[in-house]
Amino acid sequence: MGDEKDLGDIVLSWSIQQIADDDLYRGKVETIPCNFKSLEHYLESYRAPLIEETRSDLCSCLELINEAPSSKILSMEVAGKSGLYYMDVDFWDNGAGFSAEAYTARNGDIFILSSSKPGAVEDLNRYGVTYCLAMVTEVSLDDEYQKGFRVKVAKDIGSEEDLSKLRHAIFLNNIMTNKRIWQALSFDTEMDSNFRVIKSLLAPTNLGEDVCGICVKQDEGCLPSLTEQLLSKLNQSQVDAVESVISAVRCRHRNLMKLIWGPPGTGKTKTVSALLWALACVKCRTLTCAPTNVAVVGVCTRFLEILKDFREHIEENALPFSLGDVLLFGNKYNMDITEDLQEVFLDFRVDELVECFSSLSGWKYRMASMVSFFDDCASLYDMLLDDDDEKSDPVSFLDFVKKQFDVTAVALERCIVNLCVHLPRSKFSHDSVTNISTLFNMLKKFGTLLCDVNLTDEGLKRGLGCLSTENSVCPQSSIEKELDEARSVCLKLLKDLQHSLNLPTGVDNNWVQRYCMRNATLLFCTTSSSYRLHHMEIAPLDVLIVDEAAQVRECELVIPLRLHWLKHVVLVGDDCQLSAMVKSQVCKEAGFGTSLFGRLVMLKFEKHLLNIQYRMNPWISLFPNAQFYERKILDGSNVLSPSYNKDYTCLPFGSYTFINVTDGREDREGAGNSRRNMVEVAVVLHLIQTIFRCWKSTGQRLSVGVVSPYSSQVDTIKGKLGKKYDTCDGFHVRVKSVDGFQGEEDDIIILSTVRSNGRGIVGFLADNQRTNVALTRAKHCLWIVGNSHTLYKSGTVWTDLVADAQRRKCVFNATNDATICKLVLQVKQELDQLDDLLNADSAVFSNTRWKVIVSDEFRKSFTKLKSSQLRREILQK
Repeated sequence: MGDEKDLGDIVLSWSIQQIADDDLYRGKVETIPCNFKSLEHYLESYRAPLIEETRSDLCSCLELINEAPSSKILSMEVAGKSGLYYMDVDFWDNGAGFSAEAYTARNGDIFILSSSKPGAVEDLNRYGVTYCLAMVTEVSLDDEYQKGFRVKVAKDIGSEEDLSKLRHAIFLNNIMTNKRIWQALSFDTEMDSNFRVIKSLLAPTNLGEDVCGICVKQDEGCLPSLTEQLLSKLNQSQVDAVESVISAVRCRHRNLMKLIWGPPGTGKTKTVSALLWALACVKCRTLTCAPTNVAVVGVCTRFLEILKDFREHIEENALPFSLGDVLLFGNKYNMDITEDLQEVFLDFRVDELVECFSSLSGWKYRMASMVSFFDDCASLYDMLLDDDDEKSDPVSFLDFVKKQFDVTAVALERCIVNLCVHLPRSKFSHDSVTNISTLFNMLKKFGTLLCDVNLTDEGLKRGLGCLSTENSVCPQSSIEKELDEARSVCLKLLKDLQHSLNLPTGVDNNWVQRYCMRNATLLFCTTSSSYRLHHMEIAPLDVLIVDEAAQVRECELVIPLRLHWLKHVVLVGDDCQLSAMVKSQVCKEAGFGTSLFGRLVMLKFEKHLLNIQYRMNPWISLFPNAQFYERKILDGSNVLSPSYNKDYTCLPFGSYTFINVTDGREDREGAGNSRRNMVEVAVVLHLIQTIFRCWKSTGQRLSVGVVSPYSSQVDTIKGKLGKKYDTCDGFHVRVKSVDGFQGEEDDIIILSTVRSNGRGIVGFLADNQRTNVALTRAKHCLWIVGNSHTLYKSGTVWTDLVADAQRRKCVFNATNDATICKLVLQVKQELDQLDDLLNADSAVFSNTRWKVIVSDEFRKSFTKLKSSQLRREILQK
């Protein structure tokens, strides 16, 4: 492995057969240990698994090649070095399996270039078909439709004649994150070579130790009163977590690691936001990372909400609140940037500041225009009259001044406000802040004076110093004096600011981008995007906070852990919930999905528990608290209040119910491994309709989440549901996989477990972490739809769940509901599964007064009937 130079080169060297070979790296991937002998051992341990996981990702994409975005290749031209080409393509066909938004090429995209468009991966191995793998290395920024880019192919791929046969480009996957990890695992790279934190993690023994004795004495009373006021809104476990971290990061003698354990609903994101505020108050430059765009946007949004809550407590001299110390960056196409987030998002901030720094429209130009207005508006008016000689009714001097003032002042104020919002307040001296505030007040006063009904053209000219008052018949009025005074004050303030503001002018986008990165105190991005900071000349970072840390593969964390002079790390997460997704079975066996958080927990590293949950009705939290958290979690006063569930009493099932559906049949849709259960689909849709009818009578806002571990079940429910409730304002339904619901919550959760068989086989439903996530998303009601016999017989966590539900009398048998029984019969008829109903516990017959005793001979004869219509008629009779 050590001889490999670049992950991209390794990928491009593969054939389709090698990508599809699950044993290609089996002998090269070793189990990743909990302790490492050296830094070299640590970095090397992740290289082979990373290659294998990249192969497995591409293999999964190959299986869906008929649904992938594709385009015709218009041209390929050699681009200098061997293996590099400029490629132009036609418009992209988005592909049936891709997202609704149009596909756009990105650096790190892997394509298959082929002489014919394959309908399946096997087509690439047919006689006469030429293909190769290609990787996008540069996308043309000038190309609006992103149809032109530079690609790299393997140097030994073939002759120019072979390449000329390539006519189609099919997108497989993007490997940019894995390429960045690969570089982070290498010594010979352009990244910062700060391994201090990583070296302390090789074989950690006493990392839980708090600050040293020297820093303990300096630490007393370090938090500002405003931060203490924020801490008063937290519970004691949250306060302890924040104070523990603040004490640790103020220590300059050690690299300290802190783990904050945040089970579902315990205010993990709120605690992180409070911690960020406290770190900003003690002037710690902090990078906050998360594994996904959704997660990092979530923690940044929550932090901004806290800032808004505290604006009223901050003396800002009537100026807009500065957000220049807060910066969110990443791929804008993958991030849901709301209006509230725009002001801290790098791309938007750069656009605003480039305009503010422009030589032709920036702050210097705006101030000079305002000075020119106050100094010389009479001359400007005379020029206007000269140009409009032929007009019989020229504009009055007063109207001209009003219009010029409005245009000039509004443009100036907008520019300064943008500077105040997007630059750190440290860029403005105390005197400058005072002058800006005073200037805004005086400009407002001047505008008000211009609207005085008693003001005439001649009076305005005297007030602006355009006419001498010595020989005037009329003495200067009070309004004229106020105008003259306001004008003089504005001029002085403007000229002072012109000299005192040390801000750039005439700079381009790239310069402003680096400027923003360099000056922000709190930065937010994904762990992968933190790679960009390695190539920026920024001041050293003091603290790295990783949210959802239990979901990040440890090797991915190496990217931010190597950042320049990083001193302290705070990992926030829950190792009892889902870990990072790993596709390769070889990598799963090697422990590649284990996070740094998880590894430290395995080494008995101390983690600070947030121990009060504020999300779930106590009936919902009872089982997961006992099963996964050793009953360490307390219910918050809000969920214990009788009013917490008052709007849900009209629903047919309680806060926590297991709906036992015995007539379902699990089946595979298509060639994949994912399962679905059409009877459960019908029951779920019935439950949603029932909730909807209750909601219409209340008018309260209500969110319903439908969760299932199987993507096929999710897709089927989505398809049946369609857009039925999309236009219902206040009633929101979403359907997701369990993995896709981590970190989310809804008022009511319907969990479809799918598995229904006599052997108790439940597959990956047995995973404790996945089950924990599924059971902890609901706030008010959790309804679990499943086959109690199958789940109880599994010998997994579901055995305990069914037994617990039975003890608590929370099991509802679907056979007791006439409507559900009719649904079952209807679904069975549609699927030609009526022979299932001959079982003694069938929902259709269980509540009849009479019983049907079916002999084995009749059952065999019935199932052999060729006519499904005849079978239906027999059952109906």
